[in-house]
Amino acid sequence: MIYFDYRFMEVARPIIEHEQYQQMRYIKHHDESVFDHSVKVAFQAYQMAYKRNLDWESTIRGALLHDFFLYKFKKCLSPRLITDSIKHAISHPIIAFDNAVKYFDLNDKEENIIKGHMFPFGVPKSKEAWIVSFVDKYIAVFEYASNFKKMTQRRKQAAYNYNAE
Repeated sequence: MIYFDYRFMEVARPIIEHEQYQQMRYIKHHDESVFDHSVKVAFQAYQMAYKRNLDWESTIRGALLHDFFLYKFKKCLSPRLITDSIKHAISHPIIAFDNAVKYFDLNDKEENIIKGHMFPFGVPKSKEAWIVSFVDKYIAVFEYASNFKKMTQRRKQAAYNYNAE
């Protein structure tokens, strides 16, 4: 996924082409990969920050790295689903930050964008961090809806195939 915006790509390229960051292409997240989700969040957050004359470079970098946790969170229907989800919501920004600082130099704003994006479990401290948190949730709603639609269509098809036999 390459965006034809030279400002965005100039800032994003060193991160998205990094070997460790590329691993996110293979981790499913909502209805796509963590890589695709993060780039989509970064691009939309950048557009909002740029239009508002905010620190769009930190917005891009923080947004790209907000889900740099490098593992698949397994959701399954169980009595622990809610507690496991809350633990993940609290811990994954910290893990993402720890991974990010291994490979990239971050400023304070980028750190808070990563750590604060899971509001209310983290608190955004800048306009840029609030934008990333909002865009992340906005996009996640559409990704979950798309995934739900696909699952529903597969179940309908499976039921149709079963009844046709």
